[in-house]
Amino acid sequence: MSDIGLPKIDITFKGLGASAIRRGSKGVAVLIIKDDTNTTFTFAEYTSIADLTSEEQSKYTPENVQYIKDVLEGTPSKLIIARMNPTGTLADLLSELKGKIPMNCWISIADATQQETDDLVSFVKSAVANDNKRYKALVYKATTSDDMHIVNFTNSKVKFKDVRGEQTGDKAVPYLLGYLAGLSLDMSSIAKVLDKFESVIEPDNLEAAVNNGEFVLYNDEGEVMVARGVNSLVTTGQDITDDMKFILIVEVMDLIYSDIFTTWKKFYKGKYKNYLDNQMLLIGAINSYFSELEKSLLLDPEFDNLVSVDIEAQREANIPKYGADVVATWDDNKVMQMTVGTNVFLSGNIKILNAMEDIQFNIYM
Repeated sequence: MSDIGLPKIDITFKGLGASAIRRGSKGVAVLIIKDDTNTTFTFAEYTSIADLTSEEQSKYTPENVQYIKDVLEGTPSKLIIARMNPTGTLADLLSELKGKIPMNCWISIADATQQETDDLVSFVKSAVANDNKRYKALVYKATTSDDMHIVNFTNSKVKFKDVRGEQTGDKAVPYLLGYLAGLSLDMSSIAKVLDKFESVIEPDNLEAAVNNGEFVLYNDEGEVMVARGVNSLVTTGQDITDDMKFILIVEVMDLIYSDIFTTWKKFYKGKYKNYLDNQMLLIGAINSYFSELEKSLLLDPEFDNLVSVDIEAQREANIPKYGADVVATWDDNKVMQMTVGTNVFLSGNIKILNAMEDIQFNIYM
C-alpha cells in the first residue's frame, strides 16, 4: 500500500506562515535573577504587570521587582523568571533552563558579573551550534561575543526618568530585554523612542561602536533611541553575511528555523517512509510556508524563495554504497530518487526583507 501523503504538515506550515507576523510581534523573554527572598521556586512566568500581584512581588527583593516590571514594560508575549540564589552557580541554573524555555527566545541576567555574562554568551553559542536552539542573549559588555545570537549592549551610563536617575548601563538590561523580545518582526529596533530613559552617555564614536558589533543608544533631540539594530556579529565569511549583523534579519531567520524544525519534529520525523514522493510533499509544504511569509513581507515576494532536494549532498551520500563511478552516471532525477537511509537532504534559497533604515536623497537644481 502506498503512502497517503502529508496533509497535516501542509496545513500546519500554511497556518504558521499566515500567522508569522502575529506570532513574531511578541517574543518570549527570560530573565535570570539572583534572589533568596523566597527559595521555594526556581521558575515563574508572567504575561503582564497585572500578574505581578502583591503576593508575587513579596517573593523578590524590591530591586528584582523593578527589573521584572522593566521587562514587562516591553510587552513580550511571556516573561520567564529563572531564580538562582546569590551564592549559587549559574551553570547549574543554565542546565535546567533548556528544559523550561522555548527554543526561540531572548535571555538576559540582571546584575550579572563579568564571568556570568561570558558564561551566558558561551551557553547561548553552544545551544545554537549543538542543540538546535535559537536563543538570543542580551548582555552587557561581554568580553567576547562576535555572534549573531548575542546582542552586546555597551553604553556606560543611562539616566532613567523615574527615581533611579543615572545608573550604570547594566541596570538597563532588563528593560532592553523586554523591548527586544516585544518588538514586532515588521520593524527595526531603531523605530521606537525608549521612553524609559531621559538620556544616556554615548560612546565616543557611535559609528565605530556599531561597526564593532555593539548595541548602543544615543541622544536624539531630547529622546533616547537605538543607534543601529545590530547584534555583535563582526566576522563574516562562508555562509555568514553582513545581513546577519541585523537583529531583525536574525529574528526572521530564527522564526523560520523554529517553525520548520518543530513542525518536522512533531508531524513528520519518523512517521513516513523516506522516499522521493514523501520528500516532495514535505518540500511543497515548506514552499507553501515561504509563500505565506512573502505575503507578510518577511520574505521578498519578488525573489524565488524555494527549497528543493540538495542534489549534490544526496549524490555524495550515495557514493559510499554505490561507488563514485556509478553515481557519476546518474542524472539529477535519478539522484533524487536514490534516498539515503533516514536522511533527508534539502537546500533552500530565501531573501529576508530588512527594514528601511538609511536614505540617500540627492536634489539637483
